[in-house]
Amino acid sequence: MITKKIARTISRLLNNTVLGLDGILNKALKTYRPLIVPWLADVARAYFTIGYYLRLRRFITTVIL
Repeated sequence: MITKKIARTISRLLNNTVLGLDGILNKALKTYRPLIVPWLADVARAYFTIGYYLRLRRFITTVIL
């Protein structure tokens, strides 16, 4: 279930833009999606298991339209 959600989220990303601070282009994430989705799902499961949640508020800017 989580792998499908991650794969769907990656497929919805816009090309030629960067999602986060790592500088990885969304097009690269889409290209290598079959290779990275299982790994990302394992990382997400581990975070949920130990109860660790990133504090993304420091990096997110919300724009209300």
